[in-house]
Amino acid sequence: MTHQEAQTLLRQIIQAKDKDQLQQIISHNVSRCDGVFFAELERVVEQFRVKGDESSAHKLKEVGDFMARLRFMI
Repeated sequence: MTHQEAQTLLRQIIQAKDKDQLQQIISHNVSRCDGVFFAELERVVEQFRVKGDESSAHKLKEVGDFMARLRFMI
């Protein structure tokens, strides 16, 4: 996955309207997620924290952890 693809996917995740849409986005993309995606996710989480938006940082981190478990069957 390129950095651009990772950024696009993260925007889709962040902008998901509800849990159903989020689940659909994840299910269609989890097999593509690699180190580039997870590094970009961590960068965005840190951006939320710097802005003082701990709630969004926490939620995105939880989604990322869930996706990692799905992807790598942890």
